[in-house]
Amino acid sequence: MIDDEQRPRYWRHTLFLAVGMTAVIVFGAIALPLFAVELNETTLLGFPLGYYIASQGLMIALIVAVYWAGSRQARTDSKFGATEDM
Repeated sequence: MIDDEQRPRYWRHTLFLAVGMTAVIVFGAIALPLFAVELNETTLLGFPLGYYIASQGLMIALIVAVYWAGSRQARTDSKFGATEDM
């Protein structure tokens, strides 16, 4: 259970993580496709870079980002005593 005096710090950490992850997802899903034409001038493994990023890179980056955010949130939970006891 989180102490009342630590609760604002806990939620500030959690909010910062959520906003940061949302920014990463928005950048990857919206901003990178805007540069697809310029990225397609470069090739990676024989594919245009814009295509490769859209088909493989964003999926891999999203999986890594979600795993990182989950582990970071778990560390924040344990730091503030918000872990679940089973």
